[in-house]
This record gives sequence, C-alpha cells and structure tokens, in this order.
Amino acid sequence: MRTKNLLIYTLIAPTMVLISIFGFAFRTERKKIFYVPIGTIGIYLILSKDFSRRLIRKKILNKIKFFKNNK
Repeated sequence: MRTKNLLIYTLIAPTMVLISIFGFAFRTERKKIFYVPIGTIGIYLILSKDFSRRLIRKKILNKIKFFKNNK
C-alpha cells in the first residue's frame, strides 16, 4: 500500500507541470492565467524534493566520513 501511494505522489508534480504547459500553450489568451499557479506549484514540489534529497544525502555522507575517520 505504501509503495502505491509513493508512486502516485511522484507522478503528481510532473503531471501538474505538463498540464500547465499544455494549458498555457493551447488555451485562448484570457484563460492562460489559470494554468500558471498549477505550474508553479508543480515546479516548487519538484525543486523542494530535490533540495531535501540532496541535504539528506549530504548528511548521510558526512556521518559515513565521521565514522570512517574515527576508527
């Protein structure tokens, strides 16, 4: 059950970005502004996940280096 939810959550942000790109490209001039918020939220979700993943990996690497040097 947990992996199913993770798969759905990983596909939400790129889908939001794709919807905003297609909506912005193919809608009339008046209705284009409605797709900007969904695109920005999708990009924010992708970037925040990337930064948090980098920080977690950096912390793990620092712990490994610390334990390796203290042996």
